[in-house]
Amino acid sequence: MPIRDELIERTMQQLAALMAKILQARSSTVEMARFDVSAAESQLDDLYLANLGTSRSLVRRLGLEDLIGVIGTAGHVDGERAYVFGALLSTEAEVAVAGGADAEDPEVLALRNAALAMFLEAGAERLGEADLDERVQTLLTEVPEDTWPLSTYERRFRYEFAGRRYARAEDALFDWLDHSTGFEQRLEVAATADAFYTALTGLNDKELAEGGFERGEIAEGRADFAERVGG
Repeated sequence: MPIRDELIERTMQQLAALMAKILQARSSTVEMARFDVSAAESQLDDLYLANLGTSRSLVRRLGLEDLIGVIGTAGHVDGERAYVFGALLSTEAEVAVAGGADAEDPEVLALRNAALAMFLEAGAERLGEADLDERVQTLLTEVPEDTWPLSTYERRFRYEFAGRRYARAEDALFDWLDHSTGFEQRLEVAATADAFYTALTGLNDKELAEGGFERGEIAEGRADFAERVGG
């Protein structure tokens, strides 16, 4: 479902206005010189506190899984909070770049990696925001795969499956396997793959087609996956 929380909606409007300023600043050297990085960071400070009850400086010190814990309880992630958290993190990355940081700077990459994880979690919770996939696809082009933690591959699979994009989910599943090392990690992916193909067998042809899949591909995909695991 789309967001209905007034605070989050207001926050997203403020972040959109801030991004508009950043885009304007990028239009020329003169506009970039006029962009007030300190004011933008102060605004982000306020928005982090209002939405998450924590400071921007603390967020920067936390690891990715600790950040996920900020928006979750008892293993459940709040999709709306994940979405706004992702927007805050990705906007902060853009502010850093506008302030002179390189796109490959570890700080920028860490922010974008965390933003990607948040948006994937929001989608896995079936949050119905119209721009969510656009945000995910943008970050997928901005964050090199060699900087992803393994958890991002797992989250990407859940994101695609929850969105009923079954062909993309299968691709994500194979990517997750390819980046898994050790028996336990590969066993987890194999168990997920078994559940995935079993779930697909319970869908009708129309549902499969809408997800970019065909019934004959279920057995083929299961066999290919089993071969890859065995290899």
